[in-house]
Amino acid sequence: MAISRRPGKYAKKQAARQAKRDKSAPAAQRTGFILTVVDGAKLGQEYFFEHSAEIGRVETNDIVLVEPGISRTHVKIYDDVGIFVVEDAGSANGTRLNGELVSEPEVLRDGDYITLSQTTMQFSLLDAARGEITTQTNLSEIEASAVDATGTKEDPGLHEKRGFLKTTRGRLSLLLGLFMLTGVGYYLVFVRSSGQLAAADLSDVPVAYSDEDDFFSKVFGNGQYDDTHKYQLMVNFEYLGGRATLQYGAWDVDKVGEIQILLNGERVGQIPLTMKRWVYGLKLVLPRGKLKKGKTNQIVFKNKRAEANEEPWGICYLQILQEAIPPPDPKEARQQFDLAKKSWEDQDIEPSNMYTALAGFRKARNLLEGLEKRPTLFQDAVDYIDKVDKALTRKFSDGLFSARRAEKLDGDPSKARTVLLRTRRYFHKDDFRYREITRNLDALAHY
Repeated sequence: MAISRRPGKYAKKQAARQAKRDKSAPAAQRTGFILTVVDGAKLGQEYFFEHSAEIGRVETNDIVLVEPGISRTHVKIYDDVGIFVVEDAGSANGTRLNGELVSEPEVLRDGDYITLSQTTMQFSLLDAARGEITTQTNLSEIEASAVDATGTKEDPGLHEKRGFLKTTRGRLSLLLGLFMLTGVGYYLVFVRSSGQLAAADLSDVPVAYSDEDDFFSKVFGNGQYDDTHKYQLMVNFEYLGGRATLQYGAWDVDKVGEIQILLNGERVGQIPLTMKRWVYGLKLVLPRGKLKKGKTNQIVFKNKRAEANEEPWGICYLQILQEAIPPPDPKEARQQFDLAKKSWEDQDIEPSNMYTALAGFRKARNLLEGLEKRPTLFQDAVDYIDKVDKALTRKFSDGLFSARRAEKLDGDPSKARTVLLRTRRYFHKDDFRYREITRNLDALAHY
């Protein structure tokens, strides 16, 4: 996959182009989407579409790419009842959305990256300038906007404060305040910049893992929500035995191998590409042979690029899920698998059937894991777990996106609550997605 250039390099150019478009087109006409080539032979070219686009190597496509690995018609982008969707058109080499292979139609969001062969394009909504939200938007940001708006109103006692400054006491208070601000400014400019403020970077300070909501809701890294972990995050936890799965969300990983995952000093994985968006539900089963039972273990997210240059990155929804492995029981495993498959097939009848299926496939896997020679049913269960969990994560992401759109763009918090409540029905209370949806619902309680 060719993503050799960081998307941030083109931010200023894209902003200038967007400003030019805003001036040249009336607001009512700014609909559709733009595809901007950010890597490949047609670097810098922009393509505007109102409803749909097809990309491939033959002339009948809307965008023609003649390069190795491009199929006749490679990928399609189209409007599906008010949202734009990307779908691989049966290409030989596949299409990637933010680094992940597209196996079925995926919802597109402003700022997503679409890669086919050696070409990467950025997807941009034309109505983004009118308030179209992206995956970077949080529901809590509305509260900040409300504070900003109320903060512009003049304080009723402002005239009294102005009169106070005319007195001798007021002038002395003002001089003292200026003196203190000068001292603080000196401290920030000289002390902090010289590196003496060690607490500014907590990369080398381990964090104690917890299953509590306070820990779960934290964001770590170097970005908008936390800038105290410049190049790594160290997490200490106790291993109790059985299967241990690392689960997390990540943001702004735009180079393969940029952030490595270490367990007790040994590399066990890496974060996949996420680009300028949050990707949730990422998982890594920690190898049992590298875990120390009953002792303190350490997970490290190490940003290799940030060691030399300050790089933005983020980790959220961090969990270390530990499960006991039951004694093998192939007969019970088959029953659990068949029940789970039936629930999966009935997902359209009741939303909770999807999670019931996930739980059943997990039970089937666990009941076969202890066997020395595992049957094909074990791998079937593992494949279904991956398939169902990805489908649930899409429901989660789409639900949050639709709720934010309803609240911020449509100004309808009631609709946002309805969307969140409907989405929450897909999950059980012990799932991180249920907890996050509930947190967003609580944030809407002030309406």
